[in-house]
Amino acid sequence: MIFLNYYIDFDNTLYKTKALTERMLNTIATVCLREKGLKIGEIVEEAKKMFNRENIYNIFELCKFFGNKYKIKEEIIKKEIINIILNGKENVYDDSIEFLEFLKKGGNKLHLLTYTAKGDIEYQSLKIMGSGLGNFFDTLIITSEPKYELDLNYKNGIFIDDNPKDLIGLYEKNPIDLIRIRRADNKYSLQDIDIKIKEYNNLKEIQN
Repeated sequence: MIFLNYYIDFDNTLYKTKALTERMLNTIATVCLREKGLKIGEIVEEAKKMFNRENIYNIFELCKFFGNKYKIKEEIIKKEIINIILNGKENVYDDSIEFLEFLKKGGNKLHLLTYTAKGDIEYQSLKIMGSGLGNFFDTLIITSEPKYELDLNYKNGIFIDDNPKDLIGLYEKNPIDLIRIRRADNKYSLQDIDIKIKEYNNLKEIQN
């Protein structure tokens, strides 16, 4: 029997990152209501405008921003956010656990390969912990470098990802197989890529 190395992406492949973001921003607004009587709708809109790559792309920096602006102790907001992240099993896609169990039963080696911006290692680690998925994996790889520029034996791996940039880079490494997960609610789902690889709408389709 041949055992294979699977390198599987986390955000938007196994985990509903968008759903977590919405919960976190609503939580910040709820704290602002509780502590200062501010309007939830207005704070949510402000949080959405601020939480992006152009302004603030670290949730704990966002906690600091709202704490400073509205004179709320940063730790009060941060504690609520960490609680949301650590109770994140509801953000796991319905087919994720079944798929990982399917691969494990086949004796395969599973490696979680997830990218995060520099300075976000704590946040990403908490997300993985809160998802409850960490125990399915033989190794957890959290990187701030491109996934296709690591010290990995790419030619001996099967890679599953949703990000077009990562998929294109990994394609050049000539892996055993490369699979794109193109979920309907994924921000990358409308983006086509000019390489011939397998594409599935969800993880369950891979098993069929």
